[in-house]
This record gives sequence, structure tokens and C-alpha cells, in this order.
Amino acid sequence: MPIVDMPLEQLKTYQGTNPRPVDFDEYWERALAEMRAVDSQIELVPSSFQVPNAECFDLYFTGVKGARIHAKYVRPKHAIEPHPAVVMFHGYSGHAGDWSEKLAFASLGFSVLAMDCRGQGELGRCRRGEG
Repeated sequence: MPIVDMPLEQLKTYQGTNPRPVDFDEYWERALAEMRAVDSQIELVPSSFQVPNAECFDLYFTGVKGARIHAKYVRPKHAIEPHPAVVMFHGYSGHAGDWSEKLAFASLGFSVLAMDCRGQGELGRCRRGEG
């Protein structure tokens, strides 16, 4: 039995303590325009970690405000294009995780992109002290 702090009927219409801001759509339009204006400078570097059934890469790109972002990218060898993919964002671990955690997906035919959150992880560092 779940423990709740208000009746179910109230929960169905509850908007939370932070309702959607009035300028929500305008904010996202500005943020997306800023992102689209960035020269992403994508780099795909073969990782020192390799296995027989997948290709492993360190992927780097530039995000907004010059942040250089790192991701681990694993794809099945001989993948048919297009094919499904999984995008992972880490939680409290502080990094994209171990390569071995992504290999099961590659064996099932999925590519995996595990991104270090901006300014976190061993290889994703921000420029100009941002992050």
C-alpha cells in the first residue's frame, strides 16, 4: 500500500510546487536556438577498450557556452543502418559508467551513447570554468 500525503483525487490534478512558468515555451525556443548555433566540433576517437563484437569510441562534442562534452559510444560491429539506439544519462555516479555495462545492448543490435553530464566524468570538462 503506497503512502501518500493527499487523497488520490487531489493527486490527479496536483501541479506540484513549481508550476510551468509563463515563459516556458519562449525559454525553450531561445535555448534550442542557442544550441543550434553551436559548431559542435564532433570527434569520434576509437577507445583503448575494444571487444570482438562491438566498436567502442570516445565521442566528444562542443555544447553551449563552449562546454566540451564526452560520451562513451558503443555500436555493434557490422550494424545495419539504421538500427536502434539507447541514450544513457548518468545519475549520482558522476560519470558515464563502465564500458562493460553497454556491451549487452550492442550484442542485441543496439548502439549505446552514455554521456557524461556537463562538467562531470573523467573526460568531459567544461571550458571557462563552466559546468
